[in-house]
Amino acid sequence: MKIWQLSYPHNLQHVTSPDLQRPKDKIKVKVTKALLSESDVAVYSGAQKVTTPFIPGRFAIGQVTEAEQDSFVRKGERVYLAGTTEDECSPDGLRIAGETADGFYRDFVLAGIDDVYPLPSSVSDEAAFLIDAIALAEHVVDEMHIDVGQHILVVGGGLYGNILCQILIYHRAVPILADNNPERLARAKRSGIYYTFPNDDTLKSRVLEVTGGKLADGAVYLAFANRSEPSVIFPLVKRDAYVAFCSLTAKTLHVNLENAIKHNITIKGITENREFVSTAINLLANKAVNFSEFTFRSYREEELPNLLQKYAELYESNAYLPEQFDIIKFIF
Repeated sequence: MKIWQLSYPHNLQHVTSPDLQRPKDKIKVKVTKALLSESDVAVYSGAQKVTTPFIPGRFAIGQVTEAEQDSFVRKGERVYLAGTTEDECSPDGLRIAGETADGFYRDFVLAGIDDVYPLPSSVSDEAAFLIDAIALAEHVVDEMHIDVGQHILVVGGGLYGNILCQILIYHRAVPILADNNPERLARAKRSGIYYTFPNDDTLKSRVLEVTGGKLADGAVYLAFANRSEPSVIFPLVKRDAYVAFCSLTAKTLHVNLENAIKHNITIKGITENREFVSTAINLLANKAVNFSEFTFRSYREEELPNLLQKYAELYESNAYLPEQFDIIKFIF
């Protein structure tokens, strides 16, 4: 089979690998489309350390080509591949595709029965790449015990922040989105998110205005392309509130905990969401998320090295990556 192998940073090559032989407890899946994510750019550039040779690719969908006859997943079925799976041998009990284990930039993968998720026909290929963001949002709602009518401050208005705010609205909470990028705030408005404000010295007065003179019931700091000071959220939430810090990959954050300790704030760190993938698929199937404002672009797999190189140069220059879904199509 063919794989996209990273030999060292900035060197991705299309090479031939032995065909995968399926054991009885696995399902063989042909990768049809994969996402080019920020974590893949970090691996390609060398910012995220991996042991080479390595196959990047964090998110993918595919078609089942081999499965046991009594399996609930049928041959020919379209599936979403779990990016995070259990691994008893790893220090934290997890393996992350494209980061701590070979990823999905290849023709075929072997997956456990619990690591593939059939996609209903109402969920398009493009929509399937929102599953991770929706699952993360559901994880946030669960961990923070978010209730109806609560005001939740979301700092970071990128794609994940937009989805999180929509899921908060779905759960009948009230999101307050803060970001310093006018395009992000405008997109959020068009997506149905009512309270969108600049993340500046006026934010506290805005929060007080929205909440009727109270502080937010909780807050979420999204570390995806977010360069604001993380500690700014602590003075903006009530005493005994929950505050979550979210990132797709390990990321160094320097956080001043003085106000968190003073006000008895509970801090949650959230980086994975495997328990909420099925919920996310159901939400997509029921049209709970509006993604009409998001940009989707498709590329042939041979364009992958040039795309990664372009984004790596932006990443290394400390510039923002384009906020769009770059979908790589693999030849069937």
